[in-house]
Amino acid sequence: MESPGVVRTPDSAPARLVDIRQVRPGRRAVAVGTFDGVHLGHARVIAGCETVLTFDPHPHPRSVVRPGGGPRLLTDVAGKRRRLAALGVREVVVIPFDREWAALAAATFVDEVLLGRLGAVRVAVGANFRFGARGGADAQLLQADRRFATTVAEMVTVGEDVVSSSRIRDLVAAGDVERAARLLGRPHALPARASGDDRLVLDPALAIPRPGRYTAVVDGVATPVTVLGTGVVQLARRRAAQPAEVAFLHRD
Repeated sequence: MESPGVVRTPDSAPARLVDIRQVRPGRRAVAVGTFDGVHLGHARVIAGCETVLTFDPHPHPRSVVRPGGGPRLLTDVAGKRRRLAALGVREVVVIPFDREWAALAAATFVDEVLLGRLGAVRVAVGANFRFGARGGADAQLLQADRRFATTVAEMVTVGEDVVSSSRIRDLVAAGDVERAARLLGRPHALPARASGDDRLVLDPALAIPRPGRYTAVVDGVATPVTVLGTGVVQLARRRAAQPAEVAFLHRD
């Protein structure tokens, strides 16, 4: 299936962030997933949902065994919230993922979380969604439950690529930021902090393009940059010492 379109530029106010333990009762259409990067496939899942249920940290087995041991993420929490808001999401409910949550049975997740806490009347997931202890359940379990409607979004393809966060991470790691942008629906952008007048430091927990020269947008202007092996971006021009976002356009 071809791409459903381009994700809108995240210019909306961030969606409201709520811990699952503090969520207010209500009737909700809920999209469930990690949504790292908020890419074109995620846009298909989220369509029509004002609430997203997600996880922090990333629900990767290595993240549970060793904090910080999961994959490098495409977005930080703030970036994810902005991009979800641009898709019409107004509430982001976060599960603080740990060993206890990782061991939760799928049926308990449905009864206590989706229904008990969120009051889900519709649940939307991707075709490859898995949940419950050891990832033992999939979308079929949700579809079989008649207490709510379930929407399962098909995987999206762009050219020869199936759109997924892991595929985009691989492309970014290889320096192919143009191809990654086609799957994201926008350039891969990372928050940065200033280090002097002509350097920016990227968060090592995020997916940083491989060292090399790129054209990127910094402070709203396209400019040559060099990514160093330390996760530092060397700028071609001096700038004010303030936080920034680096949006990678292409490798030079």
